Amino acid sequence: MQYVQKSSAVIASAILSVVIASGALAQGTAAVKSATLGVVDRDKVITSFPKAQAAAEDLKKTEDSVKKLLEESNRQYEDAKNAKKPQAELESLQKRLQTKIDEECKRATSKAQGLETSLENDIDSAIKAEAASRKLDTVLMKGAVLMGGVDITDGVVKRLGVSASASSKSAIK
Repeated sequence: MQYVQKSSAVIASAILSVVIASGALAQGTAAVKSATLGVVDRDKVITSFPKAQAAAEDLKKTEDSVKKLLEESNRQYEDAKNAKKPQAELESLQKRLQTKIDEECKRATSKAQGLETSLENDIDSAIKAEAASRKLDTVLMKGAVLMGGVDITDGVVKRLGVSASASSKSAIK
């Protein structure tokens, strides 16, 4: 009789384990089902962001300025070379011109990095705000998602447009 009770206890504990495991699995599945996924087309956001367009134009001007400086420096060096300046003077001129070019390139790089950081922060903030307003748990790049997800791209673009117009109004005042 005792033997039967032991086997019943083993069976009961096995059933209890299965019930607990299936309950945990059901809760995990429910958590996965309740998680909402958002997707955003970052390329569209960037091309639609007025601040990004202004930054691209600004960087283009800076790039043109560096190119112009390079061309002018090369012209100055060639003029000095054609004027048969002494080698020491040519080397000195080359060092001065190179230093000037290096400083300008460093300024341009620093400016580009600053603009990129600022744009990334603005875009990330807009994505987070849009995701929070739609109660999304996760947002992925649209290109990484084969199917599914709530597309929040237009909402992010609107938020960036509003923030850009608000910042330009405050800059005007």
